[in-house]
Amino acid sequence: MKSAQIRYLSSQINRKTVSIIGSGPSGFYTAYHLLKKSPIPLDVTIWEKLPVPFGLSRYGVAPDHPEVKNCEETFTTCAEEYSIPTNKKHKLSFVGGVTVGKEVTLETLLNNQDAVVLSYGCTGDKKLNIPGEQGTKGVFSSREFVNWYNGHPDFAKDKRFTDFDWSRVSKVGIIGNGNVALDITRVLISNKIDEIWQNTDISPIALNLVKKAPVKNIKLIARRDFVHSRFTNKELRELWELERYGVRGCIDSKFFQKDMFDSFKSDRAFNRRVEMCSEYLKPFGERSKKNYKKAPPPTSGCNKFWELDYLKTPLEINQDESDVIKSLTLCNNQLKEDNSLKPLKDSNNILTYDMDLLITSLGYAGVPMPEFSKLSIRFDRDHVANKQGRVLTVAGEIFPHLYASGWIRKGSQGVIASTMQDAFEVGDRVIQDLSVSGVLSSEKSIGLSNIKHTTWADWERINKKELTRGQKEHKPRSKFLTLEELWHNVEEV
Repeated sequence: MKSAQIRYLSSQINRKTVSIIGSGPSGFYTAYHLLKKSPIPLDVTIWEKLPVPFGLSRYGVAPDHPEVKNCEETFTTCAEEYSIPTNKKHKLSFVGGVTVGKEVTLETLLNNQDAVVLSYGCTGDKKLNIPGEQGTKGVFSSREFVNWYNGHPDFAKDKRFTDFDWSRVSKVGIIGNGNVALDITRVLISNKIDEIWQNTDISPIALNLVKKAPVKNIKLIARRDFVHSRFTNKELRELWELERYGVRGCIDSKFFQKDMFDSFKSDRAFNRRVEMCSEYLKPFGERSKKNYKKAPPPTSGCNKFWELDYLKTPLEINQDESDVIKSLTLCNNQLKEDNSLKPLKDSNNILTYDMDLLITSLGYAGVPMPEFSKLSIRFDRDHVANKQGRVLTVAGEIFPHLYASGWIRKGSQGVIASTMQDAFEVGDRVIQDLSVSGVLSSEKSIGLSNIKHTTWADWERINKKELTRGQKEHKPRSKFLTLEELWHNVEEV
């Protein structure tokens, strides 16, 4: 759009206004539920700091898992239904390229809207807090790495990635073993397998650089034991099935033997995991079930390996003379009967892994908005303090008309389906409160005439261009990788 154009967000007669901060799954599912379920006419505005919508769905899902992004079809249908001026009871507006707290303050929204929902997700990282974590080249958080290979404009051309010497990366460590850690393992261990990546929307910048890495071994390092692994069976199976390309999975027998887990026989999902690992750890010809023998490894054998490593605590990241990671110092852990961990830091339990690249996959962390302190909004560790989605003040009281949904409400846990359920529950609370609240006395218009921003129509133009580019390259889409490219493809209209 051209910033000289005058656009206003204003409620129609008898419509109550709701602003949702964030256009990822939690924000869009909250909007969807409000528009589908509210008996009260609503004017809903979704605010997004990037010029384009969908947040973690667009930039956080593995490129070879396009089915996970199916929620975007629901969001698109919703936007198309309610954003076009009609006589419908409800209205939806998308405002992209605007950071709430910067171009428009949170206080302005609170003063001019009947309800405000914080749905901006987790934009920070949980830390190891050990020496060498900061300032060591070749050490990245999972959030940074995933955003990079998914073409997020804040990371796509980040020099920490593009200036890094990927040709030296043979040994990789990943701290954590949730699904994101397995996604990253899959990207790195299959980096040279064009069949997997050439028809995805992975960033070509990232793919071309990662393909230079002669990755041979990846360790997924966890503090606890196999029982406490955070990944799902589906993600784990995808890793095992890479054996057809010469990629072999390993688990040390001290961490995994089938008879270790007899007490968990009532847990069907866990038992399937144990069976899966037991079978895949056997030579291909010795496996007893067909579903573990889909495709044999190459006749030349396996030349790449990933390993599930357990009961370790990282202590220090060690650099070479060029400030590049060279190794990771760890200690063994003891899992006590009460399920607590005891790091064993005596000399017999200290070990060092040589390493060319380290990804910390400890989880995303929520970050408070700049105005929280001024407005006395309470923030607990990595999420907004709330009671069933209603935001709390530092005094523990409910902050009027302010809500939170998704990861910023509960922390970075759960998949898109659980985020949807959470958004629906919070949406119900908003509807409940709006049905008993009075008419907002202040002016309900928020001027955007001097604020550069995108609309849903602008996104549709960007989307069409990305899809067209992708078709030419036999991909689902080819993303614009920088803010400059995104804005250019709006403003040239």
